[in-house]
Amino acid sequence: MDPKNIVRVLCRLGSERGRANEHHALEACLLPTRPAWMTSARAATRAEDHDGIDVVVASDVGKLFVQVKSSRTGKAAFAARRRRAHVAVVVVKSGDTLEEILRRVVGALAPVRKQYLTERAPT
Repeated sequence: MDPKNIVRVLCRLGSERGRANEHHALEACLLPTRPAWMTSARAATRAEDHDGIDVVVASDVGKLFVQVKSSRTGKAAFAARRRRAHVAVVVVKSGDTLEEILRRVVGALAPVRKQYLTERAPT
């Protein structure tokens, strides 16, 4: 097989894995066991996706944003780039259960939510 074709196939497989992991993260955010402060979730729009957002979680403090990565290396590279919006980064592997993914999402979003609550608190 031509090396260019190998690279093309590997890139396509990586993209498919990424989309599947994003879908699993969205499913996890919609589980009935999610915290009460997570009212709903949806996939990002094209514009949001362009800004590095995969899942938008509606919460008691407004929209919270999640970026799904399939490796810690990808998470570190994403975190190193500055973003306009604060985006929680979650690593999702193909064998993870929805409950495991939900725990990671909640763990990543909780500090962001806490910051919003602190900023809104009367002084």
